[in-house]
Amino acid sequence: FVILLQLDIRGDPYGLLAAHPLAPLVSLHHLDQFEPIFPNQTQMDSFKSLMKAYRVDPSRILQQCFCYDRKRKWSISISWGYTLQIYASMVPVLELQRPFQTFKTWRSWSNGPFTFNTRPMSSNPCQRPVIYFLDRVEETSTKSGSLSIYRRFVAKDGKQCNREDYGRVMTVQRIIVSSIKMDPANWKKAPHRKCCEIMDRGSIKNGDMRIRIRNCRAKETITV
Repeated sequence: FVILLQLDIRGDPYGLLAAHPLAPLVSLHHLDQFEPIFPNQTQMDSFKSLMKAYRVDPSRILQQCFCYDRKRKWSISISWGYTLQIYASMVPVLELQRPFQTFKTWRSWSNGPFTFNTRPMSSNPCQRPVIYFLDRVEETSTKSGSLSIYRRFVAKDGKQCNREDYGRVMTVQRIIVSSIKMDPANWKKAPHRKCCEIMDRGSIKNGDMRIRIRNCRAKETITV
């Protein structure tokens, strides 16, 4: 279950990195052929930002997990060490696992076909998730876990959804994600995604929300 992510695409790789396959990241290729993976950073600085997270928890880098806030009807997708998305609606896991097509084909610079399923990234901000990017990551004092912090991204065009349900999401400025470091031996077993939960009963304090990534409990499912 080892994957060599060659990224045989051009343009913006965000969609693919935000919905990485259930497999460990081994290496990245063709970095010079696509846009910087972090906004407002150079290509090299973007790579360094991702590597900082990789060094803290290499087995977990870019691994995707999902949370649901059923009270607010929010869906949350985390690509650890890179990005986090909040949807102002309940979105099925099968949909969250499909990458947004933010990129083009390698040879023809076209919109497909690809060897995997994609979904369109709408230009309407009310049909897109609110996006957060990694701000920093650090080990816990015991060195057994990590805290990764993600900040809300504001696009250059400044377009935002004015709907009330999106307004509630926009009050979340930072998301602090805690997790135990992932054991590399997990990849030698049948791979499965981790579960996560929103902490502090979902309270948002000074624009901060806390989430914990953990092993799934008995009979727990990540489907909505």
